[in-house]
Amino acid sequence: MSYDVLTPTVARLWPYKPDWSRGVDVKRAFSTDIKPSRDGTEQRRALRTDPRISAEYRAVVTGADRRAADLHLRAWQNKPVVVPDFARWARLTGLSLAGSSALTISPMPVWVAEGQPLVLCKAGVEEEVVVEGVAGTVITLEDPLEHAWAVADVLRPSFFGLFAGSISSQRLNGDSAGIDVSIACYPSGGPPRAAGTAWASLAGVEVFTPIPDYSGPPSVGHLWPVEQVDYGRGRTAQFRPIDRMAREVEAEFNGLGVALATQVEQFFDRMKGRRTAFYVPTWEADFALAASASSGSSTCIADGSTLFDDFGDVDYSVVNEGIAVCLTDGSTLYRRITDITATGDDSLVTVNAAWGVGLSDANVARISRMPLSRFASDEMTMSWRTPLTASSRLTFTQVRA
Repeated sequence: MSYDVLTPTVARLWPYKPDWSRGVDVKRAFSTDIKPSRDGTEQRRALRTDPRISAEYRAVVTGADRRAADLHLRAWQNKPVVVPDFARWARLTGLSLAGSSALTISPMPVWVAEGQPLVLCKAGVEEEVVVEGVAGTVITLEDPLEHAWAVADVLRPSFFGLFAGSISSQRLNGDSAGIDVSIACYPSGGPPRAAGTAWASLAGVEVFTPIPDYSGPPSVGHLWPVEQVDYGRGRTAQFRPIDRMAREVEAEFNGLGVALATQVEQFFDRMKGRRTAFYVPTWEADFALAASASSGSSTCIADGSTLFDDFGDVDYSVVNEGIAVCLTDGSTLYRRITDITATGDDSLVTVNAAWGVGLSDANVARISRMPLSRFASDEMTMSWRTPLTASSRLTFTQVRA
């Protein structure tokens, strides 16, 4: 038995590129301890500060690469490995000669940090380097470069960890193979990420603003369990400790560019998976205005009495729910509901702050409910279909607080 020394210098580079017809899946996994009460409220605690990261893809190798990959697995499958992150890169802005120990790049990516393994790439050549320090636009390396690198050559972050104990390989012909690679990063073995900033927030709570792709239709679940005592004969008894329905939405987000995909991952990291609650609009027209509202008003009148009939008895000092008012100019107003009362045959919605702009049928495109929610899973997979575009399927569950 032996234990790994978790330093990238002992790792071996696996340089083989993915088959982009299958893509690259990068999974982030937190661990949350959730203690639900009988009335549906929760106490949530994150057991990890940083996510565990893993990546999967198929590498197609031919000829000398197939032989080298096969030998790598025979000798090194259960030892530390470095795999390039094929979805992120930067280009060198200065020349580095063989034997030198410095790279120049501007602007400096956030994933360049002391102790991190990086991979230099150009036609037919890959080289792993380990960062000793960063100063301005210069990266100092722990060891001298084996090759010369020119301006515009590619620098990638990497995944540092262990291959799966079982890796399958399909022989496509006598000299080619498709190898299904799976690497689990050591803690902090994934590329460093900036924390990012909120797209929007409401009373200190972040709002998840990306809109799902309706070509993969969102699935909406309505959760409102009832406790029932049934002795198999005679009457049954029902108990309703949960006082309102919870909405669960599973939605697909396709065509995410590198920037937006990174923001979604940063959001998931800030929420620590299932731990932190945030607002998620329904992305639907949930009610219409019955009358215009002035910019200084903190109320609006919803058409019909249905909203009051169904939600007028909700205590909004306890139940945390907002609305998103999408305007025709592309902007969105986020407000928290504080009360819903009847006004004639319509419903009066009171919110926590003035609108700041007049509301009318002419400038309001959609009004959506915005339940307080959390992620339904501690795992999120970002599926890169090309080096520039990704997709992810996310599930949100409504919570009380």
